[in-house]
Amino acid sequence: MAEGKSKRMLLWAGLGVLVLAGAVLAAVHFSGGQGARFKEIFGRNIQMARLVGRMRVNLSAAAEAEKAAVLAETDEASLEYAKQARESVAQVAAALAESKKLAVTPSPDADLLQRFEQAFAEYRKLDEEVLALAVQNTNLKAQALSFDQATAALARMEQALAPYLDAQRPASPAISPAAAQQSRLALRALAEALRIQAQHAPHITEKTEARMNELEARMAASDKLVRSSLAALAALAGQKGQAGQAGVGPALAAYEDFQKVTAEVLRLSRQNTNVRSLALTLDRKTKALAMCEEVLTALEEKVHADMAKATR
Repeated sequence: MAEGKSKRMLLWAGLGVLVLAGAVLAAVHFSGGQGARFKEIFGRNIQMARLVGRMRVNLSAAAEAEKAAVLAETDEASLEYAKQARESVAQVAAALAESKKLAVTPSPDADLLQRFEQAFAEYRKLDEEVLALAVQNTNLKAQALSFDQATAALARMEQALAPYLDAQRPASPAISPAAAQQSRLALRALAEALRIQAQHAPHITEKTEARMNELEARMAASDKLVRSSLAALAALAGQKGQAGQAGVGPALAAYEDFQKVTAEVLRLSRQNTNVRSLALTLDRKTKALAMCEEVLTALEEKVHADMAKATR
């Protein structure tokens, strides 16, 4: 999509230069003795217009590819879009170098090119920072772990606790106090484990350290309740010789697997590469791009004005 848009922009820019070239050529044809002067202005300004068009088109392509890299859902896609963004940035740099050779110093053109060079340097700096973050995809990886491996571990935990949980749904309404207590302990352990998983998502999308610390403190509190509930359940089941006591060990093992996944989710989430790259793109990067485009517009207007003067 970004590539097609860039090609269309390049086509229109080329057509614009051809129209201007036709106007100047016509003026040269009818200008008589001033033909040499017109030819000189024609050559320089047509080349400058072409190069400015290239810079604009490739700058737009770089911005589109960079956004695609930030929003991509796989490492492969992020890397491919990042490659496209860097290639387009390199094309802008090449056109800028050619433009500087054409500009007479001192002149308004040279001043505008210097302004663009400064704005483009800031853009490139931010672009590399954004792309370096985007291709790591730590938030997306954390999200995938939470949805996949963490959910699977909790499913195993629930299955292991099923004998205790099912005690609340006997064929007879009568239930022993011991069975009821075991059921409550199993239910609390599972509920607190699910509470931990429920806090994965806000942690993954959170920007601030303070809020992440708060979420992790809540997870730690839930972890203590899970472990104390399972320990109490194991002790009670063992004392009463319940047939389901063998389920506590597998439940704890499944929960330990869940906690290992949770630790990795939090580690990846803390890096926040997707959140940070998106924030950079929407804020500082957008401002740097706007500055570059503003200078290019001024340069285009200056070149077109010079060409119009040459035809008088």
